[in-house]
Amino acid sequence: MAAMLSCLFLFSLTSYAIYGAANDTLFPNQVLYDGETLVSSNQRFEIGFFGSPTIFGCRRYLGLWYKNIGPSVVWVGNRYPLECGARLLFDKEGRIFLQDFLGTTISIYTPKQIVPRAVLRLLDSGNLVLGDSSNLTAGEYLWQSFDHPVDTLLPGMKLGWDQKTGINRSMSSWRTNIDPYPGEYSFWLESGQSPQLVLEKNQGRHSRWGPWDGQKFSGSNALMDNNDFRPIFNSNTDAFYFTFEAKNDWSLKLSLNPEGKLQFLRWNNATNHWDRVKILNKDTCDQYGTCGPNGVCIVEDPPCQCPDGFTAASPDDWDKMNFTKGCRRITPLNYTDKDVFVKNAGLKLPDKATSWGTLYPEECGDKCLNERSCMAYANININRNGSKCLVWMGDLLDMTHCQNAGNDIFIRMTHGQLDAPVSHGRRKRRRELIEFVPLVSVLLLLSLLACIIFLRRARRTEVLDEPEINQQGNSLGALLQGTDVIAYDSSVLAAATNNFSLANKIGHGGFGNVYKGVLETGVEIAVKKQDVTLRQGVKEFENEVKLIAKLQHRNLTKLLGYCIHGIENFLVYEFLANHSLDKVIFDPERRGTVTWPMRFNIIKGIAKGLVYMHHDSRLTIIHRDLKASNVLLDSEMTPKISDFGLSREFEDDIEERTEYVAGTHGYMPPEYIETGHYSTKSDVFSFGILALEIVSGQRNWSYRHPIYDIGLVGYAWRIWNEGKAVELLDPLIEKPGDVNEVLGCILVGLLCCQRCAQDRPSMVQVVSLLEEDEMSKLNCVPLEPYFPKEWSSSSKSRESVNGLTITELTGRS
Repeated sequence: MAAMLSCLFLFSLTSYAIYGAANDTLFPNQVLYDGETLVSSNQRFEIGFFGSPTIFGCRRYLGLWYKNIGPSVVWVGNRYPLECGARLLFDKEGRIFLQDFLGTTISIYTPKQIVPRAVLRLLDSGNLVLGDSSNLTAGEYLWQSFDHPVDTLLPGMKLGWDQKTGINRSMSSWRTNIDPYPGEYSFWLESGQSPQLVLEKNQGRHSRWGPWDGQKFSGSNALMDNNDFRPIFNSNTDAFYFTFEAKNDWSLKLSLNPEGKLQFLRWNNATNHWDRVKILNKDTCDQYGTCGPNGVCIVEDPPCQCPDGFTAASPDDWDKMNFTKGCRRITPLNYTDKDVFVKNAGLKLPDKATSWGTLYPEECGDKCLNERSCMAYANININRNGSKCLVWMGDLLDMTHCQNAGNDIFIRMTHGQLDAPVSHGRRKRRRELIEFVPLVSVLLLLSLLACIIFLRRARRTEVLDEPEINQQGNSLGALLQGTDVIAYDSSVLAAATNNFSLANKIGHGGFGNVYKGVLETGVEIAVKKQDVTLRQGVKEFENEVKLIAKLQHRNLTKLLGYCIHGIENFLVYEFLANHSLDKVIFDPERRGTVTWPMRFNIIKGIAKGLVYMHHDSRLTIIHRDLKASNVLLDSEMTPKISDFGLSREFEDDIEERTEYVAGTHGYMPPEYIETGHYSTKSDVFSFGILALEIVSGQRNWSYRHPIYDIGLVGYAWRIWNEGKAVELLDPLIEKPGDVNEVLGCILVGLLCCQRCAQDRPSMVQVVSLLEEDEMSKLNCVPLEPYFPKEWSSSSKSRESVNGLTITELTGRS
């Protein structure tokens, strides 16, 4: 009680006061007493003292918080408490310090020289700044609270290094929810050769996000550009930092709580509560090194797998869900030029990378191969000024499979060890299943599996004998008689493709590999080499020949010639320099170079190619597998529809039904996947999906909105109804001055994705809607589209889950 009375008595002292504190500013020789506050001019932020009396006295802290939002302290000036009578002093020399009734003094800032017109002001951003009043509005500060984060990062606050001040900014948690003394966790930007964000617990790595690859922090979906904020990374000679920009809500903040959770929070006025917008470390895979050296975390049960060519270092430990020993190579490296690199896509890049500067990918790989200790390499474009070569000299630590936010990494392997082994986790699940299920059930299951395998082999993998192969060759020659394609000699094609070397391979279709070649005349070609051992490949090959030889259109691939050599058949196409659309529009480094005018022309070109197939050619031709990887781009980015192996032709535009569901997950319409019925409206549906992908730069089959938990079509439908459809446009490209083209393409995409086939427009109508002179007349109202993501749980058959074409036999009534 005596202590409390002393507090009340000393609280009223004004021995240091000359002028009272006013509004948002302190001038020299003014004092801010406990109980008084400064408030920013926009009334959003407030600074004063907080804390509670105790039986031992007072615990007072200088704090900055949101005004009229609680509890919401975002910055603390003293992490060790003051006693009663706490006050903030700003003297004539420009010093900022705190004192209590015991005389305890905590210095916040001491200038190196006298500031003539010094002011201390709380800005609308929540930044408390000291500077010369004449330069304050220009952002010239001698000191600012933003340079000294505590457990909260506001929009515009930075983590990282500043050359002018020599400050390296970092965050640290409170010890408890009511005690701002530094806790166990710290969050900072690691400024090594590969910049990444690191969360430490008691100075040991706890989580990691990165490295920054020029567009995102590798492996972090939560730190990708979204509707709420835009992450920003800057690296130059003056500064090296991470920050973020809030898009819609000024109350958005990044908070590190005492338990080590890093989360973006937004105030909800309706519930008077902080809502979680994003959690950076929400699951097992966000913990550092969950799967041990060389292991890959997959957010499943069990959460760890080994990459291709690796197996569990300690199978017994993995059986016990202990993954700390990670994975080892199945076959040791040769450490010679016979070693190869295997591409692993969609991974968070490992920790402890070494930078070898700016090198092209081929140079990076060659240099790594010549370095005995180099285990893997990757190329990233951190500052958009060249391809930076990152290498790893030992075990690969802290990898996670992350399809949207991952990167390609090339892991060194012994030549010949390229087949992916069954991971130890999968083997364990299979063994547990056998141990658990009764013997009779196992026998029935095995019988069923044997029947399925037999049926598949009978249809898909039956090996042809030599008479059948010869008959296929004769059939190919007959199909091409009367056309203007060239009959090439096999030696010419072998010379052009360096004897069909692996280095010349540029793709793989449903019936064989595709190789780049250069004829003696200098003409570049693409050669499809048929795999004649598979019946399915032969049928698709013949189907493509039969159709493509009859089709001539600017937006369809052009067949130049063919070759029949013994049992081998080849098709020769024009070579298209920019390869397939998916390699461009979904590539993190190339995506930003595909401007909106390019994308709009690609969409229109694909539409015109389909008009020709559906209406203008002699027969109605349905592609049945239209997707980004089946659209090729020439040197001028003109789109060419390709791969007609699954296509069908009809005398009239009628609906057909098939027992074989063939196509690609994310592109097939509901009537086709559910009942087997297909028509030109099936291609229209696929075109709608493709149009939305081109606008957004996102793959439909893998996209999931980070907040709404909906797919690409669902997200497009949502923001269309909210009147914000333009937000679907890829943020990596510049928004056009006239957004009508963008809105028109999104509208067309939604119209084409409608559930009922009869509600979808024809491709002729689509082209009409896309023409510039029609943009101002768009008055169509789309019905709710069909959301392809629903197929994974509701369809009767199996679709591709990775963008690959599948063909599946399904029983139907």
